[in-house]
Amino acid sequence: MPLVLTILAAIAVAIALVLASQFWFGRVQKRRHLERIGVEVLSAQHWRATLTQLVEALELQGYSTGSDLAGAQGAPLGERLLRRGSSTVLLVYKHGTAYRIGAPVLLDAEKRRQEAGIDEVMVVTLGTVEPEARTQADRMHITCLDGAAVWALLRAGLDASTRAGIEAEAEQCIQRPRRLSAIAASILAVGIVFWSADTAPPVVPASAPASAPGSAPGSAPATTTAAPATPAATATDAADAAIDAAPAVDPRVTVAKALAALPAVESATWSSASTLVLSISRRSTIDTAYADVCGLADDFPVLREARLQMEASDGAEVRWRRCP
Repeated sequence: MPLVLTILAAIAVAIALVLASQFWFGRVQKRRHLERIGVEVLSAQHWRATLTQLVEALELQGYSTGSDLAGAQGAPLGERLLRRGSSTVLLVYKHGTAYRIGAPVLLDAEKRRQEAGIDEVMVVTLGTVEPEARTQADRMHITCLDGAAVWALLRAGLDASTRAGIEAEAEQCIQRPRRLSAIAASILAVGIVFWSADTAPPVVPASAPASAPGSAPGSAPATTTAAPATPAATATDAADAAIDAAPAVDPRVTVAKALAALPAVESATWSSASTLVLSISRRSTIDTAYADVCGLADDFPVLREARLQMEASDGAEVRWRRCP
């Protein structure tokens, strides 16, 4: 993929991730934090204050206030008698986030409804209503509200400063993860660019076919008809092909053979690409052999580039020379 398209794709991925993280933290997570903090603020109040706010919120939905009720042993409970149209509603409020409304609470509320001749029952708590109890409440036609639903009902009734404090605390909870998600999206985009650059195959320019010398641009290639090959031409072509196919002889091998043929040299071998080892004959000296060897430098220029390791036949003397 071209580098420009890779960069554009990486930018698109980064923007999509940032937008998704903004939605997740700015909407979903912030709403959850608002509900949690709001319920904590409500539970920190006295239960009568929260119950009063609850009744005021229900009045905005068409309920009217009746009177307080007393418990079975005369102890006051968080209960109110409400009216909606011609129906009476028993409001049972359980303060605190530790409450888990189960079947016993529903059965007790239903018993009180029957004893008092009330039409409906509404159970409200800042805690939670267990799933089994909610299913049973649907069968018994009891309305249940817990945690988040209570916060949604009472939120508008709080004073402006309390709501602002809850909003600020919820915003503070999501600032750091939202910032980290944006940084992670940027790092991912840069990683995509570098990964694409490392894995992209090299671009090899296509070579255009060479046009024949003297041909005009755009002219059609001339069509030629090959003449039938004669036996003599065929034999010549085969010989040329054999010569072309023959392996090239290393010029250093030729030099070593030519030097070994000199009277002053017994043997000549290449110990490396630039070092030529010469074993001098017993009937000659190193100086004489050096003069004979360098005398062939015009025929073999490689001698001027080689380092000559000249050894006496008895191995007692070794000299290093170069041909001028």
